[in-house]
Amino acid sequence: MGRAAAHQFLGRHPGRWEIAYQEDNRAAAAFWRQAARDLVGIRWSGERRPVPDKPDAPPESWLSLTVPEK
Repeated sequence: MGRAAAHQFLGRHPGRWEIAYQEDNRAAAAFWRQAARDLVGIRWSGERRPVPDKPDAPPESWLSLTVPEK
């Protein structure tokens, strides 16, 4: 149900997206990676970035993808 909602939302708003999540949240990491694969195949990337103004926080994982117009 969650992936279907993500697909519907992102499908209605094509363009470049960046989605942040905590890598320690394994369910979120698996969810967003699979959602990206379902939407755009292998045309997505991921990177870790520091949390702004929170030097002691673990870095966030960022997923970047471009949802094409239909």
